[in-house]
Amino acid sequence: MRSSSRRRRGVYIPPMFFVLLVLAGALILCAWFFFHRAPSQPAQPRQNTVSTRQTGRDGIACVRTELGEEAVYTGDLILVNNWILYHFPEEQPLSCVFDEKSDSYFVRDKEVFLSPAALEALNDMMDAFQAQGGSKTVNVVAGYRTREVQQHLFEQSAEINGQDHARRFVAQPGGSEHHTGLVVDFSLFFEDGSSAEYQGTGEYAWINQNCQDYGWVVRYDTAKEALTGIGDEPWHFRYVGVPHATVMAEKNLCLEEYIDYLKEFSYNGRRLTVDCAGGTYEIWYCPGTTAYLPESGEYTVSGNNVDGVIITCMVE
Repeated sequence: MRSSSRRRRGVYIPPMFFVLLVLAGALILCAWFFFHRAPSQPAQPRQNTVSTRQTGRDGIACVRTELGEEAVYTGDLILVNNWILYHFPEEQPLSCVFDEKSDSYFVRDKEVFLSPAALEALNDMMDAFQAQGGSKTVNVVAGYRTREVQQHLFEQSAEINGQDHARRFVAQPGGSEHHTGLVVDFSLFFEDGSSAEYQGTGEYAWINQNCQDYGWVVRYDTAKEALTGIGDEPWHFRYVGVPHATVMAEKNLCLEEYIDYLKEFSYNGRRLTVDCAGGTYEIWYCPGTTAYLPESGEYTVSGNNVDGVIITCMVE
């Protein structure tokens, strides 16, 4: 009878098992460190900027930013009248209309100045007027005015026409939109050297009816005199920017009414969306000097000269 023997074998552990065991231990150690580490100090935000970010409707990401007080008193939408006076800055960028105008209109002399944005918009509007058949007869007779010039004009009007007439048609010094550099007054100048008052009628009705497409509004109308404090002036144009001029024209709002209307819109709530000649914009109002500014893209900030700022963001 053959005897047989059985050889005893040991347990075999692959080397890979040790590798996995070491990795698992490292992961457990890292997890313990993560949950038990001391809380870190938050990074300090940049000066004048709160680090909180919020994403509003349509994905516009904004940064909550603290602006300087001067922001309320500067920009294309500042409201200036005999009750809300202009805050004169130390420096004001202005362009000479005579030197930079297009060839589609005249200008009184070399002493007429406008803000660069207003002058560019004026050239675009007058070029379009001529392109659709308008004559080269419009003459820009007034733009930016200093306080001293406005004082002289008021006193001159009062002496010639009386105090009541002056108060109705000439703003008080400090209360004139001409201080902003965002205003032009038109007259007419003909080939024979004669001139006439601009009424916005006849061939010139095209300008008054289409000026909003270039960022301009006819500022004073008899129907709004109780709000503006100034009588009918079809020759007085104010630059506010295309989206704002579009809304003002469609809703028949003077600037006093429009500034109040914009307070219905906010970054975190309902925003004003405007489709216009320049594209699509979203607009919101921020009270005081705390503003929600887009993190990227094209946008402008303007004070209202009263109590806050208005953000105009191009979305298309």
